[in-house]
Amino acid sequence: MSKQKSKHTPIVAIVGRPNVGKSTLFNRIIKRRDAIVHDQPGVTRDRHYANTDWAGQSFTLIDTGGYLPHTRDLMETAIKEQVEIAIEEADVLLFVVDRSTGITDADADMAEKIKRAQKPTLVVVNKVDNEQQEAEAYEFYALGLGDPIMVSALQGRGIGDMLDALMEHLPGSPVATEEDSAIHLAIIGKENVGKSSFVNTLVGKERVIVTPIPGTTRDPIDTPIQFQKRRIILIDTAGLKRRSRVKENILFYSQLRTLRSVERADVVLYFVDATQGVTRQDLQTIADTLNARKPVALVINKWDLIPKDDKTLNQWATDIRQRLGTLSYIPIIFTSVIQKKRIYRLMEEAVALYDRYHQRIKTSELNDVMLPVIQENSPPAPYGKEVKINFVAQVQAAPPVFAFFSNHPELIPENYRRFLERKIRERWDFTGVPIILSFKSKH
Repeated sequence: MSKQKSKHTPIVAIVGRPNVGKSTLFNRIIKRRDAIVHDQPGVTRDRHYANTDWAGQSFTLIDTGGYLPHTRDLMETAIKEQVEIAIEEADVLLFVVDRSTGITDADADMAEKIKRAQKPTLVVVNKVDNEQQEAEAYEFYALGLGDPIMVSALQGRGIGDMLDALMEHLPGSPVATEEDSAIHLAIIGKENVGKSSFVNTLVGKERVIVTPIPGTTRDPIDTPIQFQKRRIILIDTAGLKRRSRVKENILFYSQLRTLRSVERADVVLYFVDATQGVTRQDLQTIADTLNARKPVALVINKWDLIPKDDKTLNQWATDIRQRLGTLSYIPIIFTSVIQKKRIYRLMEEAVALYDRYHQRIKTSELNDVMLPVIQENSPPAPYGKEVKINFVAQVQAAPPVFAFFSNHPELIPENYRRFLERKIRERWDFTGVPIILSFKSKH
């Protein structure tokens, strides 16, 4: 099967009725226990996302709650809607069924929904623990979605074969386009914080519909502009395509669309409403963006609405940096989009972020600076073994990756790694840029 080209990391959604082992399969694929696993149906309520890979192909995996087609329960209705959204957004579906129960009415209903969605789908028959049970799994051919794949998510049986089959359905590597030389700038943040107004201000016309109603932006809109002789593609984050019956699903949908926008971006501007402050959700999204290895600037918009006798701008910045904690290296820009204040400054910062993200430090300069620091503050010596770092090199940009060559790289503790990152940031400007430290054997 030939792969189609893609502009984003493929999204794979695990779907199925309650208690068929979706979360166990999710944990098995990502190789860690992220999803809550319990025998009680409906335990998975919020969606779980994880970036993972197989055979060199990266993809985003979504764990969904149990689908019940004809429910009136409010919580089950919310889960049902989230499953439908996941089906709509996914590139490939893993439809999980339970060998021990056979085909149920809920399985048949979901199979029809998947057929209407016309998405590539693998029917994954779970709880096939041995060869004798494989014969019972063949009845799932009747779902009309192709050959069933037999696995035991709990034991790990058949998972490799399932992932090999999944790779045949995933979109291929991103297409190279004329826009690749442009800076892709994602504008993200919660609803009604001024994202679309910012885009319209830069473009000079009503490119995006702007109202005080949350969820007005219905699709991700790419807008090309020129700034300081640089070509920039503005990615405005989408809201809901359709009105959700359950309020919590607005957040789920926006998170999924934000995920895709971040993946496509070179630089991310995270907008916050100054009157609302930085919330826990904001901090989590910023952390997720940095974990996705994207540079970020925090934009405090609607600064004009803050009373003049309130804290000074510097006091605000100090308080926000305390909230950011270990993420305090990202720049903070205070703006009023509606009054067009500091818009130019914000765009300058976006371009600077892109350049810092792509900068390379000469190997000689790195070693001249870092080796004396390491000699003066050598790594701890666990188990009586002396740990030495002999050489440093930047092996990649965008994101910047620094390799430290050592006689015992596995013994270098996390606190010392953070110390080295701090020293790199003190000497070279990586404001707002996530950097990666890799520790390798000197041989």
